[in-house]
Amino acid sequence: MRTRIAPTPSGFLHLGNAVNIAMVVLLARKHEGSIVLRVDDLDPQMVVSDAVEDIFATLRWLGVNDYEGPRTAADLVDHWSQRHRIARYDSIVQRLHDAGHLFACTCTRREIVMRQGAGEYDGHCLHANLDLATSGAAWRLRHSVQGLPYPVIRTKAGLPSYQVASLADDIHFGITHIVRGQDLEPSTRIQRRIALLLAPNHPFVDVTIYHHPLVTDAHGGKLSKSQGAMGVRERIAAGAEPDDVYAMARTMLEQLTAD
Repeated sequence: MRTRIAPTPSGFLHLGNAVNIAMVVLLARKHEGSIVLRVDDLDPQMVVSDAVEDIFATLRWLGVNDYEGPRTAADLVDHWSQRHRIARYDSIVQRLHDAGHLFACTCTRREIVMRQGAGEYDGHCLHANLDLATSGAAWRLRHSVQGLPYPVIRTKAGLPSYQVASLADDIHFGITHIVRGQDLEPSTRIQRRIALLLAPNHPFVDVTIYHHPLVTDAHGGKLSKSQGAMGVRERIAAGAEPDDVYAMARTMLEQLTAD
């Protein structure tokens, strides 16, 4: 077993993030597996420097030392940042491009909301035959993926999407098992589809992916960095103990379902 911890440094980690990390650790230890720390920092506009430091502080608090990957923010920048692997991501995008699986889309979020309300993107540009070199265009997959229409493969900023980078990294690091929340089931479906488009026997198809229930707030809502969910660091300051997180993780492990 080889698994990974993959936080995004867009905000401070909350309890749900800590429980996910603990689940990964417990699962790896149970099966004498190894862990890779991957920090999803591809988009520099989404990186908060204090949030990077918060990742390492949370790992130390949880007693997570036996992993492969960066140990400090400087180590991340110098050796482990996703920006060092962007050629791998671009290669996947190019292969999808060359196989005719992509189309250009210039729709803004506002335009999509005006047409669809809260609905998913409606494929407005699918048959517009825009040149993929169109300035400011995102590249989308020509396929709907189990109710997820036309996922973005390359952003308007010219960066490979999260789906591409995550898939590429999991293969690069030899990941065999992934533990993620139920809210990431759509990402699982998109990444499986991309893998199959690349090759029928693509190694990502054989990766075991577990989806666990989400840790919720007092009202049953999803914890969210963007919504200001109480961070791990505040819980530490309030006297929380890592044993409490590991207890929650053990309960969650009993409810895992594999994709």
